[in-house]
Amino acid sequence: MKRKHFVFILYMAVIAVFLFVCAYAIGFLHNDTSEAQYKKTANINEGWRLKDEDTTDPIGNLPKVVSAAKAGGTLFRQLPENLERGSILAFENRFQDVRVNIDGKERYSYNGLLPNVNRRLNTNFFCMIHLDAEDSGKIIEVTFRSPSNQKSIALPIFTIGTEMEIFLEFFRLDIVTLVFSGIMIFFSVLFLAIFIRERCSKGENCAILAHSAILMALSGIWSIANSSAVHLCAYNDMLLSYLSFHSFMLLPVVIPIFYCDILEVHKKFLYRLSCGASLNFIMQNVFFFSGKFQYIEMMPISFIVFLFTIFALAGISIREFVKKDSTYTGGFLIATAVFGGFFTLDVFRFFYYRPSDNAMFFRYGVLAFIVIVFWIFAKRMLCYVEVEVENRVYKELALRDVLTHLPNRTALEKRIKGLEEDGKVCNFFTVILMDVNGLKPVNDKSGHGAGDRLLCEAARSIKEAFPEEMDAWYRLGGDEFVVLMTETELDNEQCQQRLLMATEKWKNEDYGPISISCGSKTEKNFKITREAVGQVMHEADQMMYRHKILYYQKKMNKKTV
Repeated sequence: MKRKHFVFILYMAVIAVFLFVCAYAIGFLHNDTSEAQYKKTANINEGWRLKDEDTTDPIGNLPKVVSAAKAGGTLFRQLPENLERGSILAFENRFQDVRVNIDGKERYSYNGLLPNVNRRLNTNFFCMIHLDAEDSGKIIEVTFRSPSNQKSIALPIFTIGTEMEIFLEFFRLDIVTLVFSGIMIFFSVLFLAIFIRERCSKGENCAILAHSAILMALSGIWSIANSSAVHLCAYNDMLLSYLSFHSFMLLPVVIPIFYCDILEVHKKFLYRLSCGASLNFIMQNVFFFSGKFQYIEMMPISFIVFLFTIFALAGISIREFVKKDSTYTGGFLIATAVFGGFFTLDVFRFFYYRPSDNAMFFRYGVLAFIVIVFWIFAKRMLCYVEVEVENRVYKELALRDVLTHLPNRTALEKRIKGLEEDGKVCNFFTVILMDVNGLKPVNDKSGHGAGDRLLCEAARSIKEAFPEEMDAWYRLGGDEFVVLMTETELDNEQCQQRLLMATEKWKNEDYGPISISCGSKTEKNFKITREAVGQVMHEADQMMYRHKILYYQKKMNKKTV
């Protein structure tokens, strides 16, 4: 391994660790200060007892995950005294069925049943129970049951306050999630806009922009769909649940294609990875809509597919790094390792801890992944932009005359071909052929530099004389020019008068005023084909040569006199 590549890998690793430490420190300090200064809600996370079948045990502090029978478990305790009117008890159910009784009467229930269909969709639903002052001191019972018959239940944090106070509290706790999601969605929209712009301008190799936009959009949607603050504001929690499950299942579909754009190796294997994840996405939807399983029950399969995808990408990155010893594969190896490490932590947290935020480490991993990949992507994009600029310059030079900066004969033929393919029918189709008079004597007398200046001044005069249509002027070669207009009617006398007025101001002590012979031809209701345009140009050319003969005859007569 070369020393510079080792330094690069070390540098990327330091950046990843630094981002994680900063994100963790910001969250820690933010929570610490806000709890001391801004907290207006009250948590009742002590004094609960858990009743499981025939046993009753104290729980201690919440949140926590406890082992329970398949029938679930019931928490109970006494509500605080002096409850205010309009108070709300809020908690997250963590994909479970929930029933709340106060003083033996059912006050709230949630079982994940979808309306009008025989299907269930248990989600990270945010439960809110309205309390009155009369509920002060009464016994509250909260029953949790896992829909997938797991032998463990997740006991959440219980918060009491007004609706606005609860929203502000969870908004404060979720500020990192919301900022992360906003950044991802912003860059997604930005890359999508750049992709559309490049696509409209027929730019090549811009698929990576679309895949980057999709990857960031899915990451942002999955993160924001698991935000408590968003659940509090949402009218339809089921929609957020669909977004959460589907965006997560689609991530391993997009990531291999994104890698394929960057690394440009093992394309068949990467597409197979993507196809496998797509099959998982399709089959889970089939099982859900047929009523066989819930998404949450099939979530272990999604985690396995995701982990397999990450490890496969890590293996490809290692192989390419060892094989090519390149900076790109080294950066991707670090990015994949960081992302995979953080994601693995979230997998263990999801299955063994069931915390309130099951995407915390994922966000850190995606952030580090995006920063590292963005650095690589920026280098690739810089190369891409340089190549695109060069290609466009070469295309421009191929279609434009270097001396006069007018389109050349190739550009004229391309325009005629395009009009023919479009089936263009012109009300008035006018062709004007022109030839600069006296170019050879100027070259012989004053040099080719003076002749070039004469041609440039002639080109400017032609543009000034016929301004009706943009980019209608062409230099055919030497001292020959043509104007092709598709919506303008001009006769030969009008063309000569316009050229005379445009060239009068160009004076030169060496060769005098510019003189341009011209011939024009106008056709009405003209359907453009190459043969028909060629015939019109031939007729205009004949008229131009007759005008040129008259010019030289007048000049000879003046010399004779």
